[in-house]
Amino acid sequence: MNSFLKILLLCLVFVTTGSAQKPPGVWDVFDTGAKGDGKTMDTKAIQTAIDRCHMAGGGKVYLHNGRFLSGTIYLKSHVTLYVEAGAVLLGSEKATDYPDQASEYPTYDEHPLTSKAFIYAENVQNVTIEGRGTIDGRGDLIDNRKLTDPYVRPSFKYRPRIIHLRGCENVQVRNLTLRNAASWLQTYQACKNLVIDGITVDTRENKDVENPNREHAVRHRNTDGLDVVDCEQVRIANCLISSGDDGICLKSFSPDRGCRNITISNCIVSCGASGIKIGTETAGAFEDITIQNCTVFDTFGEGLAIMTVDGARIERVTISNITLRNIKRSALFIRLNTRNKKFGQPGTVNKPVLKDIIIENIQGSRLASLGCSITGLADYPLENVQIRSINFEFEGGITDVKPDAPVPEKVDAYPVGTMFGPTLPAYGFYVRHVKNSTFGQIHLRFAKPDHRPALVIDSVEEVEIRGLKAQTVAQTPEFIRVVNARKVTIADSRPTAPVGSFLSVYGDQSAAIVLNNNQLGEAKQAFSFEKPALKATIKEYGTIQ
Repeated sequence: MNSFLKILLLCLVFVTTGSAQKPPGVWDVFDTGAKGDGKTMDTKAIQTAIDRCHMAGGGKVYLHNGRFLSGTIYLKSHVTLYVEAGAVLLGSEKATDYPDQASEYPTYDEHPLTSKAFIYAENVQNVTIEGRGTIDGRGDLIDNRKLTDPYVRPSFKYRPRIIHLRGCENVQVRNLTLRNAASWLQTYQACKNLVIDGITVDTRENKDVENPNREHAVRHRNTDGLDVVDCEQVRIANCLISSGDDGICLKSFSPDRGCRNITISNCIVSCGASGIKIGTETAGAFEDITIQNCTVFDTFGEGLAIMTVDGARIERVTISNITLRNIKRSALFIRLNTRNKKFGQPGTVNKPVLKDIIIENIQGSRLASLGCSITGLADYPLENVQIRSINFEFEGGITDVKPDAPVPEKVDAYPVGTMFGPTLPAYGFYVRHVKNSTFGQIHLRFAKPDHRPALVIDSVEEVEIRGLKAQTVAQTPEFIRVVNARKVTIADSRPTAPVGSFLSVYGDQSAAIVLNNNQLGEAKQAFSFEKPALKATIKEYGTIQ
């Protein structure tokens, strides 16, 4: 019988009986005892449908036309959990309905650290969670009576994630709305071939980003929107994420694992911490990562962040075509330091590497006066960083400028845009301990007059600045400041308003600074020097006065 006749036969059955037969391979949770009334616990009915579907070789577990209250659900291989449009999978209010999950995989501080989850799977294959319905974690109602402080960290030890998958292969999460998490909303750890497409995340406790107190109305619950930990072959696309903590975050808990071959595209993110971030937990490797065509807005933390602080190697990362708006900490934050936190069982800490980074075609407005920070350490400089085609407007307004104020190294501090203080020496970019890097076609301006230079480079080598065009005011002491910088080229650059000097040079280690085809017409003087001997560090060609 051909496929057309099969369809015709099914239609005849529907017409003659008044009801359609369920397609083969579909397990309706009503058939296993679910009530779908939002009051009766349907955990057993949903789990029974999953178990039967798995034992039969796979298929679809179907939730429809109801509100299904449940505790922890365990996904199994070859099972699709499908939440139909209009249906809601509701998390229980009781923490005791989410059993602790010990695991072979490292998680945060303890080993083994138990954690809780609404939907959980470990070492399974071919699992899907999809539909046009909603999964509501009801995180604001979770009650853990064992705790005097229900917000104690790590949050997922006491309050459930909505989705937590470990060691799984061929995973798809599509089209759902995920809301109101009690902890990190979704975590995928050591998974391979992961697709997350078209989901909506709404788990932001405090949406008013203009209130300077991050927890101004409701205490946040560490509700990250999406965490990918030590996963490979990952595609994240077409997602709308509003979260109380980080938006989209790549992490590594294992020094011998890593996040590899990952694309993030066409996503919109607004959150209570960093928008799109590599880190903070960074034990292993991050390789071959592309982030493109995204918007980050109304964010308490960094817009875009890349960091290795626990020994990770980060290389071949490309970020392009991003818009940033209303970012309350650093628009761009790139950091290497040696916090060297260990996760799970004590093990080795790798030597950190951060290199081969391209960030291009980024626009931003209403960016914090903090400025952007790109910093490594003297023993571990950043290498081969290319920042180009940038168009940023900062809030500005900083007029108390102290050019010689030291910036602390903070070699083992928690990495965050404000780690060096509430402001940076430059209103645009502060760059330190960087080698073999390029900053090209960068346009900077501010909404309120700011007396800081547009760019400060400190303890760098083999750095090229080309096509920098930035706003200044007459009180700005210098357009660009270099400190202990060697083999630096500055070309085709100009301030757009009066400035004290085009370039100032500090530090006895400064050497081999070449200027080519720069426009100095707005500068009162071409150069200023900490010491007269530093005049010998500059060679100048083709200057336009």
